Order: sequence, then structure tokens, then C-alpha cells
Amino acid sequence: MAIFLREFPVKVAKPHYLMCEADEWSSNTFRSHKYTMPQTDQILIVEDEFVNAAVIEYQLRKLGYSIAGIASSGEEAIDLAVRTKPDVVLMDIQLEGAMDGVEAAGLIRQKTGIPVIYLTGNSDEQTIGRARTTEAFGYLHKPFQEREVHSALQMAIYKAEMDCRLRDEQQWFATTLRCITDGVIATDVTGAIKVVNLVAEQLTGWKEREALGRDLSEIFEVFDPETRRPAECIITRLLHGKTATSVKFRHVLVCRSGMEMVIEESATSIVTESGDVRGVLVVFREYHGPA
Repeated sequence: MAIFLREFPVKVAKPHYLMCEADEWSSNTFRSHKYTMPQTDQILIVEDEFVNAAVIEYQLRKLGYSIAGIASSGEEAIDLAVRTKPDVVLMDIQLEGAMDGVEAAGLIRQKTGIPVIYLTGNSDEQTIGRARTTEAFGYLHKPFQEREVHSALQMAIYKAEMDCRLRDEQQWFATTLRCITDGVIATDVTGAIKVVNLVAEQLTGWKEREALGRDLSEIFEVFDPETRRPAECIITRLLHGKTATSVKFRHVLVCRSGMEMVIEESATSIVTESGDVRGVLVVFREYHGPA
């Protein structure tokens, strides 16, 4: 593995954080050192080349980052990531030993969700292909400049924050759907089902995991209570301009078991801020009023 020394002052032959005697200066001492400097963004460095790791640490501290730790193997990296919860992991792809950087990064993402940026030298295409499957937040080709690593770290931290917010919103949305007392089904513009809440599962007899991707007409089979004729597909009415963007009906729903029930149904188009129609939302409940 190539050693890079860009922007690393010659006078720093012994990194500043290890103020020990010469006989104490060893790779084992270096790798076991833990950092406690309280800063906002903490970075875990995973690099098995001693000098490379020292250069990276110097660059990061110069940029104002705090170092969560330095690992020289995949196993050590996983342990440190779980214990220190850094904001980002800088992971050398080509680690020596039984576990390379790609495998370690995948396990870190699986266990902690912490974003990983790969440090690459002359990795082969097969290794890079494996790295893509671990949802890497970026790649840095060694040797790299301070501005490059700073930009990559800031982008990874920002993207991780946005992903966290999105997961929180999705969880909030899922919880809200579970609490709604009406059945709710959402589809895309083709009519393929994307969401089925718990009440909709109970009314139709279809579990969400079975209904996802199926056409709405297959799950939500309704007909006119007077003529007994199949009702026109709500997707067709809304997406082809045959009715307003929000409609209400009273239909007979045929459940998966074959049982029939009268329902009140309303539907509306799902429209983006730019005005693009992305699908349809159907809300329905069992009707208990006069015929």
C-alpha cells in the first residue's frame, strides 16, 4: 500500500498527541490511543499503514475535527464504531487481515448506521463493486488534499442528517397511519399499491406485504350498490380528468374472503409542490347508515 505525505510537515515525525518517551513509541501504542477532545464532528480513522493514519489524523485535527479513534483492522474498527459512535468513518478499503475495509464497512453500517467514506488507492474493479453495495457516502483517492477530505466529510454528515430526518418522518407517517380509524390505501400513477394501513388490511382482508405492488383494482374491488356493476376505477377518474381531484362515493366492497360490505369512500390525487401527480390516496370506512 502506498504511503502518502502530502501537506504533512517534516517536523511532525512524532505526532503531537503522543508525548511519550522514545522506547514507548510503537504502533501498538499508536493504535490503542483514545481521544476525548469534545468537538462536534468525530471521525473514526481506519488505516493499517502507520504513517498514513498519522497524516490523516493531522489533517483532520488541523481542520477542527475530533478523532474518535484509530483502528488498524476491520475487527477493531467495528468495535470502536459501536463503542464511540463517531459521526463518520474514514475506511481504507484495502485493509490487511481476514476482514477487509469493505466487509468492515458493511458490518458498521448494519450495526450502527454510521456513514462510511472509503479511502482508495489502486483498488480493483471487483473491490469497488463490492464497496458500492455497502451504501458508501463517498470515496477519497489517496493521496488527497485537506479541502477534499473536508468537503467529503461535510457532505457525508449532511446526507446522514437528512437520511435520519427522512427515517423519522417515515416512522411518524407509519405511526400516524396505524392510528387512523379509516382504511387508507395509496398508489402510484399506474395504480400499483404503495401503502395499506392496518384498518384497510382488516376491511379488505389483504395484508400490506401481500398487497404492495399489486393493482388497486385487485385489492380494492368495488361495485355500484344499485346496478351491481363494477365501479369505474378511481385511478382512471382522477388521473384522466374525469372528475375533480377529490371525490366521494358509496360502494360495495368485495373482501378477499368474498364477503361484501357497503363502504363510504373518498379519494384524492397525490400532487407534488410542482403540480406533478404522483398517485392516488383512497380513504374508506364501513357504512352503517340507511341504505
